[in-house]
Formats: sequence, structure tokens, C-alpha cells
Amino acid sequence: MSKDKYNATVVQRSVQSVQQALIEGLPENAPVLQSVLQWRLVSEAELSASESAEGTLEREGSSEWIINRRSLPVGIYQVKFTASFQIGDSGAPQTIQAFNFGFIEVIAAPLRAIIDGGSSARWGSVETVTVDGSLSYDGDIGLGNHDGVEFTWYCREAIENGPVSNDCFGAFVDGANALAVIIDTSVLDVGKTYFLCLNVSKDVRSAFAEMTFEIVAGQIPQVKLR
Repeated sequence: MSKDKYNATVVQRSVQSVQQALIEGLPENAPVLQSVLQWRLVSEAELSASESAEGTLEREGSSEWIINRRSLPVGIYQVKFTASFQIGDSGAPQTIQAFNFGFIEVIAAPLRAIIDGGSSARWGSVETVTVDGSLSYDGDIGLGNHDGVEFTWYCREAIENGPVSNDCFGAFVDGANALAVIIDTSVLDVGKTYFLCLNVSKDVRSAFAEMTFEIVAGQIPQVKLR
């Protein structure tokens, strides 16, 4: 089935969300002797195998189901709510049942690409500079955990349609696929301005950040705020 056919409600995996069922039509003034309320979740794979799949019991005894953040994998699910009530005289109770279902699509939070040190810099032509990208993160995991996140650095000249270089025109010391990149400024041209670009990617998601830096002759002091 296509996603459009499910008409699913979007749920962000990194944010707590709430599903609620409104129960109507119970006879007025009839005492409720017993109630059974259940929330079940059926994965897309289970639906593909059987449209009558029972699913997994997620919540019982309430008309509200709180989906905790990061508790469900990304994907499309059928949400089923069932309610059963015994009402009336305890000697001869009447059972009333109700059922409804809908669909949710659990989506991943975006990646964040962050270059520590601001949006621009001036570096001397006889320096070795380290630029840190470790503040970048996967919104589904949070800061400090880079599991599965790939880092790719590159440079381009800050002119219209300027050339792009995966090794920063030979200035990258230890390659371009790490949390931090080391730049040998002596390889670059004095007086030129460049863009240092960072792309982070994971599964089908990606994010991008960049900073400009100018190369000036000699050595200049660097100030870094935290």
C-alpha cells in the first residue's frame, strides 16, 4: 500500500505525543460494571501479511495512549482502539463493544550540522587549524552520540561558481571524513576567501553547514569563545 492510502497522522519520533479516543453512546444512567480499554499497534509489515493482524498491546485501561519519545521505530503503523463495557444489572449485565482504528507515520527528527567557531574566520598562512563538527547531532538521539552519522568536509572558493575541492585544495591533513578536520593553511592562497563546508548524513537524512575563512599573510592570534 502507498503512504497516501493510509492517510496517516505524522508523529515525530523525538517528541512525546498523545493518542486519544472519544467514547460516546453509552446509555445514560446505566452503571458500568466493568470496562476493558485497549490500544494495539500493527506494523506495516504485519498489515502486509494480514489486514486482520491483531498487533501488539501498547496500553490498557485508558482512553489515552502516550507515545514516549523514541519508543517506536520509524515507519507506518495501524493504531487500533477497542472498548468493551459491561453495564446494567450485575445479575444480567449487558455487554457493549466499540472499535476504531487509524494510522500514524513515525518520522525521524532531522540531523543538525554545526561547525563550531562561528560563520567566518581569518587564518594566517603559516598555521595548522582544527575545525570541530562534533556539535552536530541526530535529533532522534541527541547531543554527543554520533552513532551512524557520517561526516564529509570539503571546500570551495568564495566566488560565483567557484571550484569545489574534496580535499580543500590539498589543505586537509588527515582526510575529510571525521568529526573534526585539520587544515594546513600554507597550502592555500593568501588573500583568498574560501567556504569550508560540512555535510552530515544518516540513513536517508542529511544536513549541511558552512563557514567562510580568509587566508592572510603570516600568523594571526585566534580567539575562541565558549
